[in-house]
Amino acid sequence: MEPVSALEVCGGAASWRRLRRLGVTWYSVWCAVLAGEVLRLRRGAYGLKGADPARLSTVALGGVLSCTTAARVLGLPVLVDRGVHVTVPRAWGHARAVGVRVHRRDLGQDEHDGVCTSLLRTAVDCARELPLREAVVVCDAALRAGLAREDLCRVADAARGPGSAALRRVAAAIDASAESPIESCLRLLAVGLAHVQPQVWIDGVGRVDLLLDGWLVLEADGYAHHSTRAHYREDRRRNNALAERGYVVLRFSYEDVVHHPEAVVAVITRVLQRRRLAA
Repeated sequence: MEPVSALEVCGGAASWRRLRRLGVTWYSVWCAVLAGEVLRLRRGAYGLKGADPARLSTVALGGVLSCTTAARVLGLPVLVDRGVHVTVPRAWGHARAVGVRVHRRDLGQDEHDGVCTSLLRTAVDCARELPLREAVVVCDAALRAGLAREDLCRVADAARGPGSAALRRVAAAIDASAESPIESCLRLLAVGLAHVQPQVWIDGVGRVDLLLDGWLVLEADGYAHHSTRAHYREDRRRNNALAERGYVVLRFSYEDVVHHPEAVVAVITRVLQRRRLAA
């Protein structure tokens, strides 16, 4: 296999050992480097000029993608771009790169696949490193992707050192029933204001995102799910059906929940207080 094709198979960057397994000869790599088709990232590591910068940085440092960068590779939503994160062995004190957040940690064989950290390791790293809201968004999605909550809680209970308290807070706050990042964020805003039940089925209506104190329905309106006339009509039908059954409905957009959380909390609080005062 030609070196350029081999590197494309490897995602644009690879070690010499991986290239040899694909049938690439040293002479063909050397010729590709001289021709400017392939970059020499470090001793025994090569990449394509147009390859993903995160992938090139990972191979150049001799590590694996981690934290939010690994989350993106695994298809998990990331609320805020936190740049490129790479984890290298703890002893690699020389590993540094401009624009890359380098973490030094000795990973077990089951914690990475040579490209990025595993689902569990990624969730744990995000829970340790990120603000609560961002970490819960990633970890809720990790649960939906197949991560067992018991595994994350087990690691959280055993964790010590920096970030261990944050990890335990995230483990206590996650819920696999959240169907989107905006639902995860809205649930966090509602916790502490009332008794919160996520994804409740109401006969004649269907499933609602959140039910507070048994009467206040919170719906998180992401544009992708409410952008057609059919969705618009269904939302009106659901609202009317909920009103018939005595529920109060509050709907919040992505912009409301993510960019104006204080305003969302204020609205929910006022509605709850009015019902409590009336009672």
